[in-house]
Order: sequence, then structure tokens, then C-alpha cells
Amino acid sequence: MFDIKKFDIEINRKEEKYIYKRNGIEKVVFGEKIIFDLFPIISSGISNYLELKLKNPLVIASSSKIKLKITAPYDIEARALKRKEWISIETINIQKEKYTLYGPVESGVLCRYFESEFGEKKDKAILNLKIENQTKEWQEIKKIVFPANFHLSYDKKVYYPSLELTLNALGLTISKSEAVKGLKIERFIKDLGVQKKYTMVWGY
Repeated sequence: MFDIKKFDIEINRKEEKYIYKRNGIEKVVFGEKIIFDLFPIISSGISNYLELKLKNPLVIASSSKIKLKITAPYDIEARALKRKEWISIETINIQKEKYTLYGPVESGVLCRYFESEFGEKKDKAILNLKIENQTKEWQEIKKIVFPANFHLSYDKKVYYPSLELTLNALGLTISKSEAVKGLKIERFIKDLGVQKKYTMVWGY
């Protein structure tokens, strides 16, 4: 179960309304239910793409495969249900919002930016990577860019779906796998229009 106390959230039910409190701010919510959902990026109209800049670049030998964990950002959205419609109460940014441009100015992709580290860190999500270098040369990966409009899983820690990275003549292709098995968080909002593959053609 998602621990709302960790984020100083207090919710009290009073007759037909909820009293929602966080960081000294109180909201009166007239709704049937309040839920929390976790995303890599809460859709803000700015970008649905995420750039993970590796704090320490990764070097992988030709024709080899590796598995590893890296850290990733996540946002929390509090929503209320009223007459079958979900309304956003608040977005909680766990890490400070930063943005960067991937690619050329005229045709590149605006991305949410995050500096990623190997392993697991406090207050960061966990992202499992499977990387295959299909080229005949050693390759260095400094950053990973992909569309991130999907849900996250929670079980004391926050987990991304696994990503498969393939290095070939086209560039670096990132493929989204299924969510981590055995981890569940109540879902009311479906992933819509999730792009399962993205190829980085402007360097990695």
C-alpha cells in the first residue's frame, strides 16, 4: 500500500467531503474517493519524454549483453473521483523539474531531465535495464531518452517497467517491457497511447 504519511499527507472524511492536507495547505474536496498514482512524468503539456543522463557513462563491449539497475525520477498525482470523472487535486514532484532538448533545435525532442546513478537510492525509482550491443565495436552510453507516459509500480519502493536497450546501426533503440511482476498498485487511469519503442538517432 502506498504510504501517504511519508509525504506528510493527511486525509479526513467529513460527511460528503474530504479534508486534504499537505505541508500546511488544506483543500476541501467534494468527491467520492481520493487515490494516488505514480508516473515517471505527470503530463503537464510540456513533454512526455524523459532523458536520463548517466552520472557515470556506461561502456559495453561489442556483441555482448548486460543487466543493471539505475535510478529514475517519479511524480505522484492525487486525484478525486466525482460522478465518474477523475479530477487532479495535486501533483507532487519528488525531484525538482528540469528540462532539456534532445537533438537539433528545429526537430529535436524536449525532455524532462534527470541525472541517473547505478544501483538503488533513497527517494528514487528503480529502473532495470537489459542492454545488448549488436555492433562490432565498443559502445559508450551517456544518456537514455524515451517516451514515459505509463504507470509505475509500488512495493515499498517505486519501480519502472523494465527497458530493453539495443545498440545497432540505427542507433540506440529503447523498448518498454511489461510492469514488474508481483508488484501492484490500484489503477483507475489506464496507460493511453503508450509508445513501446523509441530509437535515439541523435546520439546516446
